[in-house]
Amino acid sequence: MDLKQLDCFLAVARELHFGRAAETLYMSQSSVSEAVKALERTLGGQLFDRTSRRVALTPLGEALRNGAGPAIIQLKATIEDCKRQASGKLRELKVGFIGGGFYELHQPFVTEFTAAHPEIKLEFVELTFATQYAAVSDGSVDAAFCRLPLGAAGLRHGPVIMRDQRMLCVPRDHPFIDTGLIDPELLSQVRLVRMVPGSVNQEWQDYHFPRHTPQGKPIGEGPVIRTIREAISAVSTGQGLIMLAKRAASYYATPQIAFVEIDLPAMPSALVWRTDDHRRILQEMDALLLRIARRYGIAPV
Repeated sequence: MDLKQLDCFLAVARELHFGRAAETLYMSQSSVSEAVKALERTLGGQLFDRTSRRVALTPLGEALRNGAGPAIIQLKATIEDCKRQASGKLRELKVGFIGGGFYELHQPFVTEFTAAHPEIKLEFVELTFATQYAAVSDGSVDAAFCRLPLGAAGLRHGPVIMRDQRMLCVPRDHPFIDTGLIDPELLSQVRLVRMVPGSVNQEWQDYHFPRHTPQGKPIGEGPVIRTIREAISAVSTGQGLIMLAKRAASYYATPQIAFVEIDLPAMPSALVWRTDDHRRILQEMDALLLRIARRYGIAPV
Protein backbone atom coordinates (compact mmCIF):
# COMPACT_ATOMS: atom_id res chain seq x y z
CA MET A 1 0.00 0.00 0.00
CA ASP A 2 1.30 3.47 -0.87
CA LEU A 3 0.07 7.05 -0.95
CA LYS A 4 -0.60 6.92 -4.68
CA GLN A 5 -3.01 4.03 -4.23
CA LEU A 6 -4.82 5.90 -1.48
CA ASP A 7 -4.89 9.06 -3.60
CA CYS A 8 -6.53 7.11 -6.42
CA PHE A 9 -9.03 5.52 -4.07
CA LEU A 10 -10.00 8.87 -2.50
CA ALA A 11 -10.38 10.52 -5.91
CA VAL A 12 -12.74 7.77 -7.09
CA ALA A 13 -14.60 7.95 -3.76
CA ARG A 14 -15.16 11.69 -4.35
CA GLU A 15 -16.12 11.47 -8.00
CA LEU A 16 -17.73 8.00 -8.03
CA HIS A 17 -16.42 7.81 -11.57
CA PHE A 18 -13.04 6.38 -12.61
CA GLY A 19 -12.68 8.63 -15.64
CA ARG A 20 -13.32 11.88 -13.77
CA ALA A 21 -11.07 10.73 -10.92
CA ALA A 22 -8.27 10.07 -13.42
CA GLU A 23 -8.68 13.59 -14.84
CA THR A 24 -8.34 15.19 -11.40
CA LEU A 25 -5.14 13.21 -10.80
CA TYR A 26 -3.71 13.75 -14.31
CA MET A 27 -3.44 9.98 -14.73
CA SER A 28 -4.84 7.47 -17.17
CA GLN A 29 -8.06 5.73 -16.19
CA SER A 30 -6.36 2.35 -16.44
CA SER A 31 -3.65 3.44 -13.98
CA VAL A 32 -6.25 4.62 -11.48
CA SER A 33 -8.19 1.38 -11.86
CA GLU A 34 -5.08 -0.73 -11.32
CA ALA A 35 -4.11 1.29 -8.22
CA VAL A 36 -7.55 0.70 -6.70
CA LYS A 37 -7.40 -3.01 -7.52
CA ALA A 38 -3.97 -3.27 -5.87
CA LEU A 39 -5.37 -1.59 -2.76
CA GLU A 40 -8.30 -3.99 -2.74
CA ARG A 41 -5.91 -6.94 -2.93
CA THR A 42 -3.95 -5.57 0.03
CA LEU A 43 -7.09 -5.08 2.11
CA GLY A 44 -8.72 -8.34 1.02
CA GLY A 45 -12.05 -6.91 -0.12
CA GLN A 46 -13.85 -4.72 -2.64
CA LEU A 47 -13.89 -0.97 -2.12
CA PHE A 48 -16.37 -0.18 -4.90
CA ASP A 49 -19.38 -1.82 -6.47
CA ARG A 50 -18.87 -1.29 -10.19
CA THR A 51 -21.43 -1.64 -12.95
CA SER A 52 -21.57 -0.25 -16.48
CA ARG A 53 -23.77 2.59 -15.18
CA ARG A 54 -22.55 3.47 -11.72
CA VAL A 55 -19.78 3.27 -9.16
CA ALA A 56 -20.66 3.09 -5.46
CA LEU A 57 -18.67 2.64 -2.28
CA THR A 58 -19.00 -0.66 -0.47
CA PRO A 59 -19.17 -0.68 3.37
CA LEU A 60 -15.41 -1.42 3.32
CA GLY A 61 -14.90 1.55 1.00
CA GLU A 62 -16.95 3.81 3.28
CA ALA A 63 -14.85 2.75 6.25
CA LEU A 64 -11.58 3.42 4.42
CA ARG A 65 -12.73 6.81 3.11
CA ASN A 66 -13.94 7.96 6.53
CA GLY A 67 -10.81 6.76 8.30
CA ALA A 68 -8.06 7.39 5.77
CA GLY A 69 -9.29 10.56 4.08
CA PRO A 70 -8.61 13.02 6.93
CA ALA A 71 -5.36 11.27 7.84
CA ILE A 72 -4.03 11.47 4.26
CA ILE A 73 -4.88 15.17 4.00
CA GLN A 74 -3.11 15.88 7.29
CA LEU A 75 -0.10 13.74 6.33
CA LYS A 76 0.30 15.54 3.00
CA ALA A 77 0.09 18.93 4.69
CA THR A 78 2.77 17.88 7.17
CA ILE A 79 5.02 16.56 4.41
CA GLU A 80 4.68 19.79 2.45
CA ASP A 81 5.44 21.83 5.59
CA CYS A 82 8.58 19.75 6.21
CA LYS A 83 9.71 20.14 2.60
CA ARG A 84 9.31 23.90 2.82
CA GLN A 85 11.13 24.00 6.14
CA ALA A 86 14.01 21.89 4.80
CA SER A 87 14.40 24.23 1.83
CA GLY A 88 14.33 27.33 4.03
CA LYS A 89 10.88 28.46 2.89
CA LEU A 90 8.02 29.71 5.03
CA ARG A 91 5.21 27.42 6.12
CA GLU A 92 2.14 27.95 3.96
CA LEU A 93 -1.57 28.21 4.70
CA LYS A 94 -4.02 28.22 1.82
CA VAL A 95 -7.20 30.20 2.37
CA GLY A 96 -10.08 29.91 -0.07
CA PHE A 97 -12.61 32.62 -0.86
CA ILE A 98 -15.50 33.27 -3.22
CA GLY A 99 -16.54 36.58 -4.74
CA GLY A 100 -15.00 39.52 -2.93
CA GLY A 101 -13.46 37.30 -0.27
CA PHE A 102 -13.08 39.10 3.06
CA TYR A 103 -13.97 42.38 1.33
CA GLU A 104 -12.75 45.32 3.45
CA LEU A 105 -11.30 42.95 6.06
CA HIS A 106 -8.73 41.45 3.69
CA GLN A 107 -5.93 44.01 3.98
CA PRO A 108 -5.98 44.39 7.79
CA PHE A 109 -6.30 40.61 8.20
CA VAL A 110 -3.23 39.91 6.06
CA THR A 111 -1.23 42.68 7.75
CA GLU A 112 -2.03 41.57 11.29
CA PHE A 113 -1.74 37.83 10.65
CA THR A 114 1.66 38.27 9.00
CA ALA A 115 2.88 40.42 11.89
CA ALA A 116 1.77 37.77 14.39
CA HIS A 117 3.04 34.81 12.34
CA PRO A 118 6.01 35.87 10.18
CA GLU A 119 6.95 32.20 9.75
CA ILE A 120 3.75 31.51 7.79
CA LYS A 121 2.95 32.54 4.24
CA LEU A 122 -0.73 33.07 3.40
CA GLU A 123 -1.87 32.00 -0.05
CA PHE A 124 -5.35 32.99 -1.17
CA VAL A 125 -7.21 30.74 -3.62
CA GLU A 126 -10.30 31.91 -5.47
CA LEU A 127 -13.03 29.28 -5.34
CA THR A 128 -16.36 28.93 -7.13
CA PHE A 129 -19.90 28.10 -6.09
CA ALA A 130 -19.10 24.49 -7.01
CA THR A 131 -15.76 24.23 -5.17
CA GLN A 132 -16.03 26.46 -2.08
CA TYR A 133 -16.80 23.49 0.21
CA ALA A 134 -15.20 20.67 -1.79
CA ALA A 135 -11.84 22.46 -1.67
CA VAL A 136 -11.92 22.43 2.13
CA SER A 137 -13.10 18.83 2.29
CA ASP A 138 -10.37 17.48 0.01
CA GLY A 139 -7.55 19.57 1.48
CA SER A 140 -7.02 21.83 -1.54
CA VAL A 141 -7.24 24.71 0.94
CA ASP A 142 -6.75 24.70 4.71
CA ALA A 143 -9.77 26.90 5.34
CA ALA A 144 -12.17 29.02 3.33
CA PHE A 145 -14.37 32.05 3.88
CA CYS A 146 -17.76 30.63 2.87
CA ARG A 147 -21.39 31.59 2.79
CA LEU A 148 -23.45 29.68 5.32
CA PRO A 149 -25.17 27.36 6.05
CA LEU A 150 -22.46 24.69 5.79
CA GLY A 151 -22.65 23.11 2.36
CA ALA A 152 -21.00 19.75 3.10
CA ALA A 153 -20.53 17.22 5.88
CA GLY A 154 -17.32 16.88 7.89
CA LEU A 155 -16.81 20.64 8.20
CA ARG A 156 -17.22 23.24 10.93
CA HIS A 157 -17.39 27.02 10.92
CA GLY A 158 -16.39 29.75 13.28
CA PRO A 159 -18.61 32.67 14.36
CA VAL A 160 -20.41 34.63 11.66
CA ILE A 161 -18.04 37.38 10.50
CA MET A 162 -20.47 39.32 8.34
CA ARG A 163 -24.16 39.17 7.51
CA ASP A 164 -25.11 40.89 4.26
CA GLN A 165 -28.44 42.10 2.93
CA ARG A 166 -29.52 39.88 0.06
CA MET A 167 -29.76 41.53 -3.36
CA LEU A 168 -31.35 40.29 -6.57
CA CYS A 169 -29.16 40.82 -9.60
CA VAL A 170 -31.35 41.77 -12.62
CA PRO A 171 -30.90 43.29 -16.11
CA ARG A 172 -30.99 47.11 -16.18
CA ASP A 173 -34.34 47.10 -18.00
CA HIS A 174 -36.04 44.58 -15.70
CA PRO A 175 -39.42 45.67 -14.20
CA PHE A 176 -38.24 44.73 -10.68
CA ILE A 177 -36.01 47.80 -10.65
CA ASP A 178 -39.00 50.06 -10.02
CA THR A 179 -40.65 47.95 -7.30
CA GLY A 180 -38.51 49.01 -4.32
CA LEU A 181 -37.97 46.19 -1.81
CA ILE A 182 -38.87 43.04 -3.73
CA ASP A 183 -41.49 40.67 -2.35
CA PRO A 184 -39.85 37.21 -2.60
CA GLU A 185 -43.14 35.79 -3.90
CA LEU A 186 -42.39 37.64 -7.14
CA LEU A 187 -39.59 35.13 -7.73
CA SER A 188 -42.29 32.79 -9.05
CA GLN A 189 -42.36 35.06 -12.13
CA VAL A 190 -38.66 34.64 -12.97
CA ARG A 191 -35.92 32.05 -13.37
CA LEU A 192 -32.93 31.72 -11.05
CA VAL A 193 -29.62 30.28 -12.17
CA ARG A 194 -28.79 26.86 -10.71
CA MET A 195 -25.84 25.16 -9.03
CA VAL A 196 -23.85 22.25 -10.44
CA PRO A 197 -25.81 19.22 -9.16
CA GLY A 198 -24.20 17.56 -6.15
CA SER A 199 -21.61 20.28 -5.50
CA VAL A 200 -23.22 21.36 -2.19
CA ASN A 201 -25.92 19.93 0.04
CA GLN A 202 -29.62 20.66 -0.34
CA GLU A 203 -29.79 23.01 2.66
CA TRP A 204 -27.22 25.34 1.12
CA GLN A 205 -28.93 25.26 -2.29
CA ASP A 206 -32.34 25.97 -0.78
CA TYR A 207 -30.95 29.02 1.03
CA HIS A 208 -29.02 30.60 -1.84
CA PHE A 209 -30.64 29.11 -4.96
CA PRO A 210 -34.22 28.33 -3.85
CA ARG A 211 -36.60 26.40 -6.08
CA HIS A 212 -39.70 27.70 -4.28
CA THR A 213 -40.83 31.00 -2.80
CA PRO A 214 -41.48 31.22 0.98
CA GLN A 215 -45.14 30.38 0.27
CA GLY A 216 -44.24 27.39 -1.89
CA LYS A 217 -44.66 28.76 -5.40
CA PRO A 218 -42.19 27.20 -7.88
CA ILE A 219 -39.33 29.35 -9.19
CA GLY A 220 -38.22 28.86 -12.79
CA GLU A 221 -34.88 27.25 -13.55
CA GLY A 222 -32.16 29.17 -15.35
CA PRO A 223 -28.83 27.80 -16.62
CA VAL A 224 -26.34 25.93 -14.43
CA ILE A 225 -23.44 28.16 -13.33
CA ARG A 226 -20.18 27.65 -11.46
CA THR A 227 -18.88 31.16 -10.87
CA ILE A 228 -20.32 34.57 -10.06
CA ARG A 229 -19.13 35.85 -13.44
CA GLU A 230 -21.03 33.05 -15.20
CA ALA A 231 -24.12 34.00 -13.22
CA ILE A 232 -23.80 37.69 -14.11
CA SER A 233 -23.39 36.75 -17.77
CA ALA A 234 -26.65 34.79 -17.54
CA VAL A 235 -28.36 37.80 -15.94
CA SER A 236 -27.14 40.25 -18.56
CA THR A 237 -28.42 38.02 -21.38
CA GLY A 238 -31.80 37.42 -19.76
CA GLN A 239 -31.27 33.70 -19.08
CA GLY A 240 -31.81 33.88 -15.33
CA LEU A 241 -31.33 35.92 -12.16
CA ILE A 242 -29.15 35.39 -9.07
CA MET A 243 -29.16 36.57 -5.47
CA LEU A 244 -25.89 37.99 -4.18
CA ALA A 245 -24.69 39.79 -1.06
CA LYS A 246 -25.02 43.59 -0.96
CA ARG A 247 -21.23 43.98 -0.77
CA ALA A 248 -20.96 42.17 -4.11
CA ALA A 249 -22.67 45.05 -5.90
CA SER A 250 -19.52 47.19 -5.76
CA TYR A 251 -17.28 44.28 -6.80
CA TYR A 252 -19.36 43.16 -9.77
CA ALA A 253 -20.75 46.42 -11.10
CA THR A 254 -21.60 45.93 -14.78
CA PRO A 255 -23.39 48.38 -17.12
CA GLN A 256 -26.02 45.79 -18.15
CA ILE A 257 -27.12 44.77 -14.63
CA ALA A 258 -28.51 46.26 -11.43
CA PHE A 259 -28.88 45.12 -7.82
CA VAL A 260 -32.19 45.49 -5.97
CA GLU A 261 -33.00 44.51 -2.40
CA ILE A 262 -35.20 41.48 -1.79
CA ASP A 263 -37.09 40.78 1.43
CA LEU A 264 -35.27 37.57 2.42
CA PRO A 265 -32.91 36.73 5.33
CA ALA A 266 -29.37 38.08 5.03
CA MET A 267 -26.40 36.06 3.77
CA PRO A 268 -24.06 35.04 6.64
CA SER A 269 -20.38 34.27 6.01
CA ALA A 270 -17.77 32.60 8.21
CA LEU A 271 -14.42 30.83 8.13
CA VAL A 272 -14.82 27.09 7.48
CA TRP A 273 -12.39 24.22 8.06
CA ARG A 274 -12.51 20.44 8.51
CA THR A 275 -13.85 19.07 11.79
CA ASP A 276 -10.85 16.72 12.03
CA ASP A 277 -8.32 19.54 11.58
CA HIS A 278 -7.41 20.65 15.09
CA ARG A 279 -4.46 22.89 14.24
CA ARG A 280 -4.38 25.82 16.63
CA ILE A 281 -3.33 28.19 13.85
CA LEU A 282 -6.75 27.88 12.20
CA GLN A 283 -8.51 28.84 15.41
CA GLU A 284 -6.14 31.78 15.83
CA MET A 285 -6.87 32.86 12.26
CA ASP A 286 -10.60 32.71 12.93
CA ALA A 287 -10.28 34.67 16.19
CA LEU A 288 -8.21 37.37 14.48
CA LEU A 289 -10.74 37.71 11.67
CA LEU A 290 -13.56 38.12 14.20
CA ARG A 291 -11.63 40.77 16.18
CA ILE A 292 -11.02 42.80 13.03
CA ALA A 293 -14.65 42.47 11.94
CA ARG A 294 -15.81 43.73 15.33
CA ARG A 295 -13.35 46.62 15.18
CA TYR A 296 -14.78 47.60 11.79
CA GLY A 297 -18.34 47.23 13.08
CA ILE A 298 -19.08 44.43 10.63
CA ALA A 299 -19.52 41.32 12.80
CA PRO A 300 -23.14 40.84 13.92
CA VAL A 301 -23.78 41.33 17.63
